[in-house]
Amino acid sequence: MPESKNRPQHHPHPHPLPPKARPKKNNKAVITGIIFFALLGVGIGYFIGGDGLVALGSGGIVGAIAGYFFGHQIDKALKTK
Repeated sequence: MPESKNRPQHHPHPHPLPPKARPKKNNKAVITGIIFFALLGVGIGYFIGGDGLVALGSGGIVGAIAGYFFGHQIDKALKTK
């Protein structure tokens, strides 16, 4: 069957773009803060409670929590600049 010359021709459709990868979060200050404050907490627990595992463990856990919040604040402050 013949095609009309007045009929609009088909144009190739553009291929959809692949989804963009999200930028990787930079949490180096958080990880460094957790490690540093956990070691500091273990040291403080050692001097306060002696060789007891409860004192060392609780000092490390409290220090790691404090380090997380400290590192998170540093990352937030560096992101705004």
